[in-house]
Amino acid sequence: CSRDIAVLHCNKSTALYNLGKWSEAVFSAYQSLHWDPEYVKAYYRAGHSLIMLSDSHEAISMFHKGLVLLNASADRTQVADFIAGIFISVNDERIFPPAFSSAYDYIFSARFDALIWQAVIERLAQKGKWRACLLLLSEKKELPTNLRVNQLSLKNLFETAELYGRGEKMQEVAELVKWLISMGAKVETIGAYLLHAVVRLCIK
Repeated sequence: CSRDIAVLHCNKSTALYNLGKWSEAVFSAYQSLHWDPEYVKAYYRAGHSLIMLSDSHEAISMFHKGLVLLNASADRTQVADFIAGIFISVNDERIFPPAFSSAYDYIFSARFDALIWQAVIERLAQKGKWRACLLLLSEKKELPTNLRVNQLSLKNLFETAELYGRGEKMQEVAELVKWLISMGAKVETIGAYLLHAVVRLCIK
């Protein structure tokens, strides 16, 4: 009975999120967790709603709690969603919130397999969260050596302005591109005219 009520509140949270009512969505997700603290989907819904409210600290906390509950799960898709959520939470942050350190340590101590990390990187790339990808690049020695990212387009890396204009060095972009290509990303996904994309990037 408690799980059924938790599911109803979580479904309500999803509907409110889709309507752009993020405060109400967070409240409904918390109501869901009140009825069933182990209902993982409610942590996920709360986390994404909190991102929209720019509460990165609490968002990370929600994703982290959900990830701990999922640790023994065989559902790689869900695990990847929660890891990606943690990194998305800090993508636009100049100073990482306190919750990030413990979540970060947990992620790299859990030794998730290559398929999970592949899904994480592809999710971050699809959403244009390149600064989060740079965080992973800095820890590439901790990632599985057989990691591949075949379903990844580099196009919006060259179209997204969030990596440049904020003091970051262009070399970081180059290192990120090389790293992604070394794992299977295709150079052709930058676009039909590669030189044009590079020139536009350099102008920026």
